[in-house]
Amino acid sequence: MKNITRDSKLFPIVLALFAALPPLAVNTYAPAIPLIANDFGVSNSTVLTTFATYFIGFSFGMLFWGAISDKYGRKKIIIIGSVIYIISTVLCSYSYNFKMLEIMRLIQGLSDSVGAVIAFSIARDCYKGAKLTNLVASIIIILLIAPIVAPIIGTILTNLTHTWQSTFHFLTIYGVVMLLCAFLIEETLEHKDRKSSILKLIPSYFQHLTNPRFMLATVASGTIFAALFIYISSSALIYLGSYATGSLWYCIYYGLCCVAAIFANYLIKRHSSKVQQLKFLYYSVALITISCIISIIFNSLNLDNAFFYTLIMFVLCGNVAFSSTLIYSFAIDQIDHSFGTANSIVNFIKNMIAASGSYFISFYHDRDLVIASPIFQFIFALATVMLLFGIYKLNKKYS
Repeated sequence: MKNITRDSKLFPIVLALFAALPPLAVNTYAPAIPLIANDFGVSNSTVLTTFATYFIGFSFGMLFWGAISDKYGRKKIIIIGSVIYIISTVLCSYSYNFKMLEIMRLIQGLSDSVGAVIAFSIARDCYKGAKLTNLVASIIIILLIAPIVAPIIGTILTNLTHTWQSTFHFLTIYGVVMLLCAFLIEETLEHKDRKSSILKLIPSYFQHLTNPRFMLATVASGTIFAALFIYISSSALIYLGSYATGSLWYCIYYGLCCVAAIFANYLIKRHSSKVQQLKFLYYSVALITISCIISIIFNSLNLDNAFFYTLIMFVLCGNVAFSSTLIYSFAIDQIDHSFGTANSIVNFIKNMIAASGSYFISFYHDRDLVIASPIFQFIFALATVMLLFGIYKLNKKYS
């Protein structure tokens, strides 16, 4: 069988397959929360801590997978990561207590982060500027199908088997498919561009960490993603618990929000040369902030319901997807070397901040969760506004 090269139509699809593993690992698992809680004798909100542990592992994996791939190449690293992921996912399904599940989710996150960081490192190996933004948008359009189908798959599996382990069986099969693709995709990092030793990667970290525009954009990517991740990690409990929508409507409502994210990236793909302007990013973040304020007001007046919640999250998800792609493209365009290391830094910071959002809301239950979620989303959106203002000031200074 031929290798999948950058000229192949399958190239962005395979990169999306790699990058889609984390949303699949999160969203396929969400409908199983009540079964896990019942099986291990813990509350539904306690199960949310496994989202936080997963993303902590995911963040640390992001920190070193990209850097190691700058030394050994993209292909070898994604093969190794895929093997570890398959083993950890199998062990998740055999967890005999909640603590073991938390630990295995940590390792699962640590290993499946390889797909996301390598996918975008490969993209940066091949392109830059508007072409990079176009490819990133293409990847994101495809990978955003994952959050739509994942809760549907999770719901079908849990309803058919009445076990939470079935979701991990599915994720194991997906890991095997990813491993096969890892063997087929071309190596995009040429030997002349590789670091001669791991120790020589350390200066690259310091160079990136002391790049002010890169770092401001990196932290902003985390604060804006935290607003989305609060929705991702709490939506199952809010829809199924507080709004009692049932599994079918939960999947429909959640899917609509994912469609908003796909449409946002479709706009970027169609108009990649125009939306490079930062003013579009500012408009998008402003809409996110306004949607959070509206949600807080309606919740405080008890005027909210499942439809209203979905409408607000539709606006939020679409604009987070739009702004996240632009922020990532802006951040990585500030870098001219060691792209794997840069991706590691971006994704480590991004996902650690997102994990903090999930951790904060894990303390809230039932109606309190509905009220607290948009408040925390607003705080993260406001932080993004401040960071983007910092980028604006720097751009004026150096222009």
